[in-house]
Order: sequence, then C-alpha cells, then structure tokens
Amino acid sequence: MFSRRAILSSGLVFAGSLLLPRRALAKKGEPAPIPPLPLSFAVAEEDAVAVQNEAWINEQIAEVTRLFTPLGVTLRKTSARALPAALARLETRADRDALAAHLEAKRINVMIVASLRDVDDPKLFRMGVHWRHRKTPAKHWVIVAASARPSTLAHELGHFFGLGHSDVTDNVMSYSRTGKVPPFLDARQAERIQSMARMYVGSKLLEPA
Repeated sequence: MFSRRAILSSGLVFAGSLLLPRRALAKKGEPAPIPPLPLSFAVAEEDAVAVQNEAWINEQIAEVTRLFTPLGVTLRKTSARALPAALARLETRADRDALAAHLEAKRINVMIVASLRDVDDPKLFRMGVHWRHRKTPAKHWVIVAASARPSTLAHELGHFFGLGHSDVTDNVMSYSRTGKVPPFLDARQAERIQSMARMYVGSKLLEPA
C-alpha cells in the first residue's frame, strides 16, 4: 500500500477509484489539456543541398508557436529528414501525390520544397498548400515552398486543423495583409483548431509528441 507521502511525491492523485497523473486532471467543467502534437519535417534536396536551412524552418515554427500555443495547442518539431531531388520542384497534382510515399505515420507532415506550381493556374507559383492525396484523401499533409513568408506554415496548418480562408485583413488565413500588425486568429477559429486537435488525438490519427 502506498503512503500518502509517496503518492504525493510521485505526482499521482486519486480520481474516484483511479490513481492518475496529476497533469491528467483538468478543473471541473474544463476539458483535459491537449497534448503537444508532432511536426515531422521533410526537406527536399538539390545537388545534395537542402532547399532551405534550419534557421528558416525555425522562423516558420516560431510563428506557429506564437499563434497556436495561446490556444492550448502546442506543436513540436519531432523529426527531420531529406526528400529526394525528384520531389524538389512540384509541377503537377501527381507530383504532390508522390509525397505520400514519404509520410511519417501519426505525424503532421510538413514537406519543404524548392518550388510549388499552382496546379489550377500553371503560370503561378504557390508559397504553400494543404494537400490531400486524391485516391486516399485520409492522407493529408502540408507543403511549403522555400520562398514562403514566415506565416505560411501557420496558414497551412490552419487548413490542416479545419480552417477555411478569411476575408478579414491581417487574419493569418487571409491573403490580404497590411504588414502593420502581426497575423492573428479569431475566437471562432481558435475553437475550431482546438476541436480538431482533440479529434486528431482522440481518434489516434496523431500521436502526442
């Protein structure tokens, strides 16, 4: 039988008849905290050199942290790997689909590429996209071009968590920016992100970081 002192020092508490970690209990009426979620990065290489560097990736992550962490949704970089040169420049839908062979299970996969052509208007290039595999739409991931601005990953992760585009200037989900204020998320968007994060964890589609 554990002594009271031993139980307290172990960080465990009783919940009914169960002995649980103290951190597992939320205040009455509040949902349990969302565990940290994993970001898995795959960076394309050209001539054996990554198309973007770690400092650039960290800048993208910093903006994600600024926007998502206050919502109780923590996203952590858990791994990084290389993508072959054949996938550095994505021109077609088939090119985007080919990234499915390089996904890590139960992770939010972020693919960094040299360039990303707009498949609806081939004259244009995109900074990022949230992409679903056309034959198996349950597989989805984020693609970010090496030319992307610092908030692009946050924008595409917004799509990953169920957000659509916004017509509100300076919202991170909007294409309209003044540059005078940092991009933001509103309360309704925050609720959607939290709800989707809980769904991803509860359904085991994502494994906590």
